[in-house]
Amino acid sequence: MQRPLCLRYSKCSVKCLRIKSDCHGLYPPSNLFQSSFVNDDDEEEEYDTDDSISLLNLAKRRFSERLLQWHYRSKYEELINYSNHAFYNGHVQIAPNVIPFKNPPAIKWKKVEGRWVNQSNEVEAVEVVNILKEILINQPGKTVGIITFNSKQQSKIQDQIDKLVSEDEEFSSVYNQMLTRDLDERVFVKNIENVQGDERVIILFSIAYAKNEEGKVYNRFGMLNQKGGENRMNVAVTRAKEGITVVSSIEPEELNVASTSQIGPKLLKAYLKYVRAVSNSQVEQINAVVQEVNENVNTHVQEKELHFDSPFEEQVYHQLRSLGYEVTTQVGMSGYRIDMAIVHPQDSSRYILGIECDGAMYHSSANAKERDVYRQRFLESRGWTIERIWSRNWWKNSSAEVERIDQKVKELLKKEIVKEKVSN
Repeated sequence: MQRPLCLRYSKCSVKCLRIKSDCHGLYPPSNLFQSSFVNDDDEEEEYDTDDSISLLNLAKRRFSERLLQWHYRSKYEELINYSNHAFYNGHVQIAPNVIPFKNPPAIKWKKVEGRWVNQSNEVEAVEVVNILKEILINQPGKTVGIITFNSKQQSKIQDQIDKLVSEDEEFSSVYNQMLTRDLDERVFVKNIENVQGDERVIILFSIAYAKNEEGKVYNRFGMLNQKGGENRMNVAVTRAKEGITVVSSIEPEELNVASTSQIGPKLLKAYLKYVRAVSNSQVEQINAVVQEVNENVNTHVQEKELHFDSPFEEQVYHQLRSLGYEVTTQVGMSGYRIDMAIVHPQDSSRYILGIECDGAMYHSSANAKERDVYRQRFLESRGWTIERIWSRNWWKNSSAEVERIDQKVKELLKKEIVKEKVSN
């Protein structure tokens, strides 16, 4: 098979068929060919973008386009779920979470009382740097990236970092130690226009938009309200491997996006709703936002409506239930679902075992290697323990298959007890 063509990056978090890049192939890889100017009325930096200069757009004339297939960067499903539905119609394959809603959540919402002054927000800058300090001290192995929505907020945060370095000996020590790491492990502070290609374990967002000194909320949105601004949004919200914290001075409802000419601001407002809902583990609100950005997606909670691909799977479900296990079907937020999963008997917040059957999802895979090897490894890399039940074995001796699954669960429980004793 021909190797994928990447026009800028040698590494990519997504397996593509033809053209791939860390920027998802959605927009020009840099602002090298962009000219910026300042509007005298509001002093907001704007851009005149000529998309025809994009190398990726030129490549599209020669090669056919392909949707992304797999997402590997983010460890937790909620980190990529919004982007999957807002930009890819739910088609990107994402491993479901072993812990549906981890505590603390992978996405955190931090509300502060900042003000929009001179196109920046000092209160947010201070809060973001305080969070950075906490991470560098208490989670020294975690890499951090900070993303803003305009260059002046980027500068404000960098100034605050420099200020704290000069005033706080503890922060200065950990920050300077971080600067000795490799380039891709150092803290970055970038605005939404130049974060393409970067990734970190934890991403901090400073929204900055807030009530100004007259009490009015700023509603111009800069690059987001330019043509293609939504693609910058997509790249920005998919940089995190393990966690996102959004620092905001406004509630999503305070953003007036009705009159905006581009979709970018609308997607920002929806994303803030999504972040707040995930942070508070509000399942219905999460589903509502996903439905809002992608009307085609089915966001019904699977526990409320059981779904089976075949009578075989339904029999497996009922047999496992008869043993006293709580079982969830079609586990996942994207089109990539695990047929069923057994809820941990001592911890209902997580699953102990995923079960794959050779049903519709299995047979929909393009080839045997993908469904037998890649899928298994992909799920295991996300913390799942997976067992397969083949239909031919089930029809031959269903009791033996149920007993095998029951013994596997008991084995996993024993391992956890032993591990806990060793750690204590």
